[in-house]
Amino acid sequence: MQRRSTRSFAARPLSIAQVALMVWAAQGQTTGERRSCPSAHALYPLTLTVVAGNVDGLAAGAYRYDAERDVLTLIADGDHRDRVAGTTLADHAWLRRAAALLLLSGDLEAAAQHFADQPPVGRRGARYVWLEAGHAGQNIYLQAAEAGLGAVLVAGFDDDRLLGLTPAIVPSGQHPLALLGVGHPADLQS
Repeated sequence: MQRRSTRSFAARPLSIAQVALMVWAAQGQTTGERRSCPSAHALYPLTLTVVAGNVDGLAAGAYRYDAERDVLTLIADGDHRDRVAGTTLADHAWLRRAAALLLLSGDLEAAAQHFADQPPVGRRGARYVWLEAGHAGQNIYLQAAEAGLGAVLVAGFDDDRLLGLTPAIVPSGQHPLALLGVGHPADLQS
């Protein structure tokens, strides 16, 4: 498997099955209440939002992933890829061309409270959330590579601009952690 960051995406749409595999790899429920990526104390503070724009079988829109039911729920219709990509710190025109954007956000406050007794006091919970986001992002990369797709993780975005988008893409009370563009690599258009 060749896991690489892809910054050049083809116009070819993803299938809903391809999106489902990447979403499940990031946050899917496995056995019992466990999920596909590790979470300290099985807290699972992450939320995964799919910003779809070029996905066969899935209308353009922003969708929240519900791991317990393994479903996507529409939270905002229409293609929001340009608006979300526009919050990045550099001009990532290539990110706008990804078939879908996968946004990882997390409840840092809930994690801080849950791990409040662990040193360094008040900071341990946030570390666990960031680690979990890294695990989820890597799982997306690996699933994309296995399917012959491309992915790229962007962490350089203006948090306030992303949080201020209307309609809201990031859930209330959560902090944006990572944004992944996914799609068919441009050099594999055949």
